[in-house]
Amino acid sequence: MPVVVDSDERRTAVVSAAAELIVEGGLNAVTFRNIAARLGFSTTVISHYFRDKTDVLRATYQHVVAEAVMHREQVLAGQNASPVRVLEEVLPVADTQRRIWTVWLCFWTAALFDKTLLEEHRRGLAGTRERLRRHFLAEGEPAERAERAAEDLAQAIFGIAVQALFDPAYWSPERQRAAYRRAAVRIAALPHTAG
Repeated sequence: MPVVVDSDERRTAVVSAAAELIVEGGLNAVTFRNIAARLGFSTTVISHYFRDKTDVLRATYQHVVAEAVMHREQVLAGQNASPVRVLEEVLPVADTQRRIWTVWLCFWTAALFDKTLLEEHRRGLAGTRERLRRHFLAEGEPAERAERAAEDLAQAIFGIAVQALFDPAYWSPERQRAAYRRAAVRIAALPHTAG
């Protein structure tokens, strides 16, 4: 009797292995051979589910984004957290978030040269800004101010996270959270005039 293989499980295993390889060696570490060796499969198994490396990378990017969302939801389960508070949980303050940011940073560089990855990245950034913008609108901010505050807060989170990846000794979890909270307070306190 042939072994029944769950296609979704197999695809998830491949993209999880690809994410691990990216954390260990960047995008160049992702090859069918390396993924197959990591999982104990043949490369034929990988090619059954993915056309090429680009297909694996796209699926890995989407998987890591979904993982980040799931992690954030688990951390904040039961809380009525604002998008400003939710975004704080994205900071690379623990191994899970650091791994996600490492993969994201590798993809950001690749996105400069791959239109599909670039579009995925743009959608992700736009989604973050839009969630923040809607939050600020709901808080009673005028549209222009809400948009500017969303942009500023997104800049803060990305700036802190990237610095923390490159200098984790300086950017402890406490320092990251404190810097983010200071930025959020400053942004909330900005005058309502255009600028």
